[in-house]
Amino acid sequence: MNEFIVTIGEKKKRIQISDENHVFINNRMHEVSLSKVSDYLYLIRIDEKVYEVTTTQKSSEEYNFTIDGRFLEVIVRTTLEEKANEVLKRKEAALKHDNIKAPMPGLLLKILKKEGEQVEIGEPLIVLEAMKMENEIRSPSSGKITEINFKEGESVDKDSVILKIE
Repeated sequence: MNEFIVTIGEKKKRIQISDENHVFINNRMHEVSLSKVSDYLYLIRIDEKVYEVTTTQKSSEEYNFTIDGRFLEVIVRTTLEEKANEVLKRKEAALKHDNIKAPMPGLLLKILKKEGEQVEIGEPLIVLEAMKMENEIRSPSSGKITEINFKEGESVDKDSVILKIE
């Protein structure tokens, strides 16, 4: 059984091709038939409904479809390719630049690192006093501190970018 993940915008659908006349879409079986009219035009019957579909391939996994006049940009990947793509996205997210923002308004008591220093995930960066409590803000990622925008003893507003990590 061939299995694919089809992404349309933010929505993902699991497509499993059982045989030439049966397809599972998100684990629901449908009877299908496909008729090729030209190189780019197809008639697809899904259950009892017929759709006119034109398609162009943009890359190995990106397609443009027009289904009964409605334009869609679609990404088609095997389940293995989709899993690999998710791993790469998580890896990219870990490598991205992080802005360390004040979670609440308060007084910046201590800056525990200096600009240019390396930090590891979970390492304490700053101590922020808010409502007479000291809050330790830890690093969400590993990297190098590239910018410190405040000094110890300064007040910060909620969501103020205190420092940046690359």
